[in-house]
Amino acid sequence: MKKNYFVLTFAALFMFFAIAACDGKKNKKDENENEDENEEVEDEDEKDDYLTQDLASFDLRGEVIAVKFTGDEHTLPVVVQFEDNGSLKSIYKFNAEGYPEEGTIDRDGKRRIQIISFESDEPWVTSLVYDNNSMLPKSHMESNQMGNYTSSTYERDEDGNIVKAEFEEAIHGNIVEDPDEYSVKLSEFDEHGNWQRVTFKHGTYTYFYRRTILYKGDANTFQDDIDKAHEGDTAIQQFITDMYEHQKYNEYDFLEQHCTQRLLKHLKDQYEYDGEGYAVWLFRTGAQDGKPGSENVRDQVISIAKDNEGWYHYQFFDGGWRGENKLRIYVEDGKVMMDELESVYDECYETYRNNQ
Repeated sequence: MKKNYFVLTFAALFMFFAIAACDGKKNKKDENENEDENEEVEDEDEKDDYLTQDLASFDLRGEVIAVKFTGDEHTLPVVVQFEDNGSLKSIYKFNAEGYPEEGTIDRDGKRRIQIISFESDEPWVTSLVYDNNSMLPKSHMESNQMGNYTSSTYERDEDGNIVKAEFEEAIHGNIVEDPDEYSVKLSEFDEHGNWQRVTFKHGTYTYFYRRTILYKGDANTFQDDIDKAHEGDTAIQQFITDMYEHQKYNEYDFLEQHCTQRLLKHLKDQYEYDGEGYAVWLFRTGAQDGKPGSENVRDQVISIAKDNEGWYHYQFFDGGWRGENKLRIYVEDGKVMMDELESVYDECYETYRNNQ
């Protein structure tokens, strides 16, 4: 179910704002032995500590410019970036192939981050809930429109320390009974009081999250990773367009330079004639002749898009017929390599089949 995905992907982003905030507040009070400090000053100190509402939503103190969340092998890395003034700049989630997808942010009437969504997760969204006058969320929920959700709600003592964290999951509106308890342990705080590692325990299952924090003056290597991934994506799209529109897939030398052994074997296995060769026609439709009435339509790529499983889908015209294939393709040492190829739609084949 969605629960495992949610916990391993987003829990670290919104679960610990309150926990670490309370730890930070407690440590700050320990350092300051003046017990007569009034509540108004404490509130002002807290605002100064977090600098901005957006940093508070992610439980980040100091002049943070970026934070990266990582974890075990099931975790999808997430990078959150901030402007110099502390306002949220962007949030990216890296998929299993290392490609970053930018998220969308919606805010409430007080400009607090309320909803975070990613197109590849649709219809699931992450929602944050705040008390009226609090900078810190009191709960978060991952939900969709079908009544499925996982939520975390926190109870605190009068000093703001977390005393209880309740977790709940529902499927089609029905609460899932879960007898196992959750526990959370924060560790490895940096000099700004920001936690760097957190460990979850749920029954007998243990997993962790780590966050790497960059401050003003640090080189933003996370943005370099995002830029590099985008450059690779651009190179791949240009390669697919050039490969198809110039019919380079017909050239065996080209295929042997840019196909993995797995794809070359597949092309050989699909070869239908005597002797050895490659089934080069798999890169287009199965049409033998052009589509009637489309003589002036040139062979071209119409669009290229990457799905959430890492496949590149290219839609194209082939003698006027529409087609769509998907490719497993990547850049290695500056060279584009194709690894898998599958047909998604072939207008000529569909027309023939429907006329039978």
